[in-house]
Amino acid sequence: MLNNIGGNSVAEAKERLTHHEVLGWIAYREKYGTLDRNRRLERHFAMLTHLTNRVAGGKAELKDYMIYSQQAVAVISLEQAVEAWV
Repeated sequence: MLNNIGGNSVAEAKERLTHHEVLGWIAYREKYGTLDRNRRLERHFAMLTHLTNRVAGGKAELKDYMIYSQQAVAVISLEQAVEAWV
């Protein structure tokens, strides 16, 4: 499991976490963002680089420095998924 929340596997997390705890983690994620350390580190460095760029007179946006967060997630329909699997 992500950051060992609830255990080392999905089965352990389902067994150990209560519904109330899951709702708490969902609220935490919505307020503070992802629990993935790499993404959080990327965001912090992007913020630092963006600030430096702005002080130097640049016009870049924060998202320009968040390379991994920009990777598009392919969204396909259920029919397309079924066709791909058959």
